[in-house]
Amino acid sequence: MVDYSIFPLDEEIKDKLAKLEISYAFQPIFYPNGMDIYAYEALMRPKNIGVMDLIEEFRIKNDLHTLEVATIFGAVQCYAKRGYHSYIAINSFPAESFTAEEQAVFDEFYADVLGDKGIIEILEYTALDIDKWQSKKNSINRSRFNIALDDFGTGNNNMMAVDIFAPHIVKLDRSLITDIENDVDKQEYYYYYRDSFHKRGIKVLAEGIESREEYEFLRDNGIDLVQGFYLGRPE
Repeated sequence: MVDYSIFPLDEEIKDKLAKLEISYAFQPIFYPNGMDIYAYEALMRPKNIGVMDLIEEFRIKNDLHTLEVATIFGAVQCYAKRGYHSYIAINSFPAESFTAEEQAVFDEFYADVLGDKGIIEILEYTALDIDKWQSKKNSINRSRFNIALDDFGTGNNNMMAVDIFAPHIVKLDRSLITDIENDVDKQEYYYYYRDSFHKRGIKVLAEGIESREEYEFLRDNGIDLVQGFYLGRPE
């Protein structure tokens, strides 16, 4: 479990963090060869409750900020304990940012541990709020984190989100990948997004790969990064 007590944060948020029982699993993200690891995605594993149920609980309380702090501090603490040296991708709410105090504490503990290996993975969860999204982008740009856009093709993570966040990586949602080797429409979407993002210097990551056929099609057609149960499960 994550030990939040070590962080000298505001007492109110420390009290909230103390009530959370959270650990993390890490799923590898590979280069196209399917063997060399580019990054690990940190996946929250709360005790006695599902991740989406926990998010909904905090959303109802209008307190997603606490989960934002819990996620980033907790994921990097677990990453450091495992001794990883690849990039770490951390899920993050698009409208939540650290306070100046929280950023200072994070930098004190983990700036040297992470270096430039951190990736903030913007979730599609929560409603569109352009002002907060822009504020989030500015906050990330002041740090050494890269930006990835999760679940592209679903919910709010569309071309508008790409324009606002200017991500280094776009993750194509599983819905665009399933059975792609047999689906001409999905192939056309894939080629369009691949070419559009490459023109902007954005890496394209296919997530949710669950078969050899899906993987081989993507590998042979210009994908930059791959992730999914076929290649490696969370551990």
